[in-house]
Amino acid sequence: MIMKKTNFFYAAAIALVSTFGMTSCSVEDNPNPDPIQYVVEQVSLQDIPFYDCEGTYGKDAKKDKTAGFAWVVNESTGQPYGDGNVINFADLSEYSKLLVVATEGTPRFLLNRDIENGQWNADESQSHLIEYPKGDDVWSAKYFSVQDVEGGKLYTVDLAQIVKDKGFAHLHAIKGANWANTTVTSMVVEK
Repeated sequence: MIMKKTNFFYAAAIALVSTFGMTSCSVEDNPNPDPIQYVVEQVSLQDIPFYDCEGTYGKDAKKDKTAGFAWVVNESTGQPYGDGNVINFADLSEYSKLLVVATEGTPRFLLNRDIENGQWNADESQSHLIEYPKGDDVWSAKYFSVQDVEGGKLYTVDLAQIVKDKGFAHLHAIKGANWANTTVTSMVVEK
């Protein structure tokens, strides 16, 4: 597929990948007969190992033992993914983005707990957890974007920026914001 480079390119690519999985498309910047090829690889969050924290948090958390985790799609729930205690984790450090589509409610993302019982703080230097949503004008909002898609909203977590800033990206849980239910239809990571 050849597409002119426009503002909607990213949204169109996400829609293609969400529909067909791994997709290859071209972007044509000029009449050059050799367009640049882009390949977007997505992996279901369900296929990423979920690790038992074993008491070590942060970048140096052990990945010796796997743990069970919640996985609920296409159903209204208070926790579509992860560990309700926000301890165990999926290491998403090698991925660039986490993409979550919700058709009901607002998902609450809990990442990068770096000490036992670490909490989000309005002062980033005092924070021991990345949490979203907490408001548009707080430091943690810089890692998240939301856009309307057909039938719901697409939440994008900039994992590459989290790794750049914090040294790792560990997802502990996705819950319903304000302890309300949310319906998530897709949870994937992108290289």
